[in-house]
Amino acid sequence: MKRIFLLNRFSLKDKTNDIAAYIIKAAAGTDYKIEINSLNRSTEDIIEEYKDSNSIIICVGGDGTINRTLNGIVGTNNVLGYIPYGTGNDFYKSNKELLESGISDVDLVRINDKYFINIACFGIDADVANADDLVHSGGYVYSLLHTFAKYKARHLKVSIDDEVYEKDFTTVAVCNGRYYGGKFKIGTNALLDDGLVDVYMADNMSKLKMGALILGMNKAKHEKNKAMKIVKCKKLYIESPTELTCNIDGDKLTSKSFDIEVIPHGIKVYYDQGLIDNVKQQDTQSRRKKKA
Repeated sequence: MKRIFLLNRFSLKDKTNDIAAYIIKAAAGTDYKIEINSLNRSTEDIIEEYKDSNSIIICVGGDGTINRTLNGIVGTNNVLGYIPYGTGNDFYKSNKELLESGISDVDLVRINDKYFINIACFGIDADVANADDLVHSGGYVYSLLHTFAKYKARHLKVSIDDEVYEKDFTTVAVCNGRYYGGKFKIGTNALLDDGLVDVYMADNMSKLKMGALILGMNKAKHEKNKAMKIVKCKKLYIESPTELTCNIDGDKLTSKSFDIEVIPHGIKVYYDQGLIDNVKQQDTQSRRKKKA
């Protein structure tokens, strides 16, 4: 299959041309093409041009770029690929643990009229991730510290099968993958191909307990926290009395209700650690030369 490398100029900024040069070297001798978006030709425009071309669309950027590319190729015969160049690169971290190199069938998750492949979160996690300026300037932890002091729990009604959970929640995270926030492993046992999502629902709690819960994720302490309810399911429905903005793989979705359903093996994903390492190594070597 031909590989189409899609570079997001608006997230890569002044690195765009350098990364294009690294890809040219890494992909030498193979069937490929490099496409770069612009003000006059968006990422979505480029993806539409390759609709049903039976290609591997390799987006170069962060989780938001992956999400936009994913939503563009759903329903086509194209394959989703990526080279991680974002702030968190959460989907990449899940793939490193769960996928082998090559093309894999991965579950797709529909949320209203959009799709995600890693994690959708509601509550403090969404507020932190959606604070774009803070995340880009200092990362998830920096944004967390700024959001933490003024955060108020969200009243949500979460319907899963015959169970209804209605209360004030600190966070609700719907996990197909395992990581969010750059390094926080909330979906400890989530799998990308089991036809299920792992739903983490944290009760309203004091800010002290909230901080301990979030920081304990790296050692899976949240799995045993009494304030955390964990459910595996294929479908769920989340309602809010007011407009609520969630974060889906680095992108935003605002509504009062969210209809979520797993589509088993709904997308093919191309994971090539060798390609990623090649490009990253060239980047590192180039930066070292510039500093010397």
